[in-house]
Amino acid sequence: MKIVINSILVIAAVGLVYLLIESIRKPINFKETREFREEFVREKLTQAADLQKMHKALTGKYADNFDSLEYILTTDTFLVDQVLGDKYDTTQTVTIVKVPILAADSIKGYLQKKKIEMDVRSYFDDLRLVPFSDKIEFTIQTSEAIVEGTDSMMTSTFMVGTPIRSYLSEFDSASHVIYDPDYNPNFIRKVGDLYKPSTNGNW
Repeated sequence: MKIVINSILVIAAVGLVYLLIESIRKPINFKETREFREEFVREKLTQAADLQKMHKALTGKYADNFDSLEYILTTDTFLVDQVLGDKYDTTQTVTIVKVPILAADSIKGYLQKKKIEMDVRSYFDDLRLVPFSDKIEFTIQTSEAIVEGTDSMMTSTFMVGTPIRSYLSEFDSASHVIYDPDYNPNFIRKVGDLYKPSTNGNW
């Protein structure tokens, strides 16, 4: 009988130790996993914002889907001002000419700058996908908003984003609020703003 009681006490002690370890491990795992994945998501959203700026420079507005974004940035042409002559030399005639630069070349330069080792097509295929998700795509929306400081001047706006639960699927329950009081799996991690001309992210 004494042996049985001792065995039960040992098992109970082991169980309590396990629960203690789990109570410490789970919040650490949640924090580390969230921070790691957030970094990848933020980087992709930042890149999406960069490409939206290029799209607007070419067309005057933001793209409302990834197909349009890819098409414009791989087929259109930037017209860049090139100054011929020295504008500080009053004895010279200065001429400004428009020089065409393929947007596709700008994208290749952008990928090199970001040290992204993909061809352009593969890059756009990958850009739309939310990291650590089951091929879920970021959502793109566009609208218009009044330019700050004016009464009626409108400008194009955009938002690219995804719910946090899409890349933290194992933490998609609000019960994880015990690890972070502000955690909400339905919160939209995004860049841009439909209601004001901003290209910033909400992190």
